[in-house]
Amino acid sequence: MTGRFRVTVWDPVLIISQIIAVQSSFYFSYGILLILGSFLTGSQCTLSNIFYFRALNFSDVHGVLTIVCYIISGLFGSMALWKIVKRTKQCLDFSITAYIIHIVMCSMYSSSLPNTVSWWILTVVAVTIMCVTGEFLCIKSELEDIPLLGARVDL
Repeated sequence: MTGRFRVTVWDPVLIISQIIAVQSSFYFSYGILLILGSFLTGSQCTLSNIFYFRALNFSDVHGVLTIVCYIISGLFGSMALWKIVKRTKQCLDFSITAYIIHIVMCSMYSSSLPNTVSWWILTVVAVTIMCVTGEFLCIKSELEDIPLLGARVDL
C-alpha cells in the first residue's frame, strides 16, 4: 500500500474523450438555446450565430439573444464538468480548453482572430462562470459523506 489517497494515472485517451465530451455538450447546449431563442424571437438561426464573433453584439435583439445563450451555455458547460470530469482541480483546465477550442473554431470560421473587445469580455465572463460553477458543483460532490456501513447508523 502506497498511502496515497488518489493515484493519478496519465491516460491521454480519457483526457481527450473528456475534452470532446465537454466541448460537445457546450456546443449542443449553445445550439439548442440559440434554436429556442430564435424560435421565440422569430429570427433566423445559422452557424454564424455560434462561430462568427460579430454575432455577439448589443445592437439588436438577436445579438442580445446570442449573448444570453453564450453565457447560459457556460452554465451547461459547468454541469458537463461536474458530470464528466468530476474533479475540482481539473475544472479550470477543461474550461480554458473548451474556450480555446472555441476561439480556434471562431477564427477558422471568420478567417481572422476575434477583434472586438465585447467578444473577449464575454468570453472571459463565460469561462469564469463555467469554471467557478463547475468547481462549486464538483467540490459539493467531493465533500459528500461516504457511507461506510450498509445501514444508516446515528451515533
